[in-house]
Amino acid sequence: MTVASVLWDLDGTLADTAADIAMTVDEVLVESGLPALGEARVRGFVGDGARLLIDRAVSAAGGKPGPEHVARFFAIYRARPRRVAALYPGIPELLQRITLPQAVVTNKSAGIARALLAELEVLDRFALVIGGDTLSVRKPDPAPLVEAMRQLGVATCVMIGDGPNDVGGARGAGVPVIGVEWGIGRPDGADWLVREVSELGAVLAELGALR
Repeated sequence: MTVASVLWDLDGTLADTAADIAMTVDEVLVESGLPALGEARVRGFVGDGARLLIDRAVSAAGGKPGPEHVARFFAIYRARPRRVAALYPGIPELLQRITLPQAVVTNKSAGIARALLAELEVLDRFALVIGGDTLSVRKPDPAPLVEAMRQLGVATCVMIGDGPNDVGGARGAGVPVIGVEWGIGRPDGADWLVREVSELGAVLAELGALR
């Protein structure tokens, strides 16, 4: 099997962003007079976009979620998209070895995703970024993956992600998916499960994606 492009999830796949997300969520909660939840609890709410993240966090903290909480989250996160977030070890080198067109397909806001990738100094490795607000639907709907392939001008891809939304999106789009086990979610049902970036590189080599 060979593919013509590589699509990446962002949070928990390319970069460890959980601490930054949790700090931003906790700022929103504390400003609203609610208790901070901490990274361990917030991790369980990540993966389905900012609105659901904030709704879950505010509810868990004993508050009533509202649009003002989501708006405040975006304001804080846009102003500071990176605090301690970092690419996982080995990812920068792997991105440089990939010879196929690459894109990020994330449920994070596209603008914040681009800003974060720029601060991580890898935005130029991706031909495009599809965010949770690019279309009217997000992963696990396959449409973001299909749109990425359309814009890249390719008919095939492999999706790389750390959670069920990545697996579901790939299944719906009829493309293979590599699940990484170092992230935030659980990519159960992926075609390949990898625990290290070196293993991911080996799979991508099998798919004809590396030089």
